[in-house]
Amino acid sequence: MSLFVWKKYAALAAMACCAAPVLAAGSAGVDPAQVIAESSQMKITAQDLETDLQRIPAQYRAEVLANRQRLSKILENLVINKTLAAQARSAGIDKEADMTRQIQNATEKMLAQEQLNRVVNAVPLPDFTQTAREQYQLNTDKYTEQPTVHASHILIGTKSRSAEEALELARKVREQAVAGSKKFDELALEYSDDPSAKSNKGDLGFFEAKRMVKPFADTAFAMNTPGEISEPVKTQFGYHLIQFHESKPRTVRTFEEVKDKIIQGEREKFQNEQRKKLLSDILSDPSLKLNEEAADRFLSRMPIAADPKASSAGKH
Repeated sequence: MSLFVWKKYAALAAMACCAAPVLAAGSAGVDPAQVIAESSQMKITAQDLETDLQRIPAQYRAEVLANRQRLSKILENLVINKTLAAQARSAGIDKEADMTRQIQNATEKMLAQEQLNRVVNAVPLPDFTQTAREQYQLNTDKYTEQPTVHASHILIGTKSRSAEEALELARKVREQAVAGSKKFDELALEYSDDPSAKSNKGDLGFFEAKRMVKPFADTAFAMNTPGEISEPVKTQFGYHLIQFHESKPRTVRTFEEVKDKIIQGEREKFQNEQRKKLLSDILSDPSLKLNEEAADRFLSRMPIAADPKASSAGKH
C-alpha cells in the first residue's frame, strides 16, 4: 500500500481515536465499528485501533495521535498481526493443545495485571501535600539549581602539535578575537579542535562547573563581563580560549514550583506499596499449598544449561 494511502488511513485513524472516550461509551461520534482498513483476510475497525492504543500510556497517547508516521506504523503492525492471526486460525493453529494453553496463559496474565491495577487504583489516595512539603524541606538541595555560566570556547589541541605550538597558536587566535578582526564564532569554526565546533561554533550554552574540567570551570566562573575573552587555559585537551556571555546565580525552586512533581512521586510510592501488599497477601494466603515433591520432579526433568564460565575455564 502506498505511503499516500497510508496517510489517508492515518488521518481517519486519528479522527477515530481522538474520540476514544466516545468509543468507550458507545455514544454519538465515530462508530466503533467503522472500518479503518480491510483485506480479503482481515478487517480493522476503529474499536480495534482504540484497543491497540490502550497499550500506550495515557500521557503519551496524544503525542502518538499527533504523529502520522507513528500512527501509520501502528496501523501497519495491526494489518500484519491480524492477517497472520487469520492465517493461523485458518490453519487450525489456535486449536492446537500447546497453543491453546499459551493463549490461556497470556489471557490470565492480562487479567491478572488488570485486576492488580484496578485494586490498587481503587484504594483512596491520601492528601500528600504535607508529606510533599516535608520532603521539600528535607531535600532542598534536590530542588536547587546550581550557578551556571554561558560561554563559548576555542580548543587548540595538543594531539597533532606540541604544547608549545598549541600555546603559541592560542595566543595568536586570542589576539584576533580581542582585536575584533574576526568574530569569536568564526575563529572557532576556523581553529577549534573541538569536533562540536562545526555545529555549535564553539557555543557551549549554559553549564554547571561540575560539567567541565577544573581549570576550565575555574576560569569560566571567575569571568563576569559579557564578551570577555580569557587568556589560554591549559587542560589535558590542550589550550582553551573562553568567551564569557552571561551567568545565572544559584537558585532554589519554590515549593509551589515542585509540589506537583513531589506529590506525583509520593503517589507512585504509595501505589507501589499497595501493589507489594496485594502480592504479599496472595503469597501469604493460608490456603496456598505447594506440592514440593511434584515441583522437584518437574524440575528434575528440565534440562540444565551448562555454565559458560565453567566450560571456558578448561580452555586455559
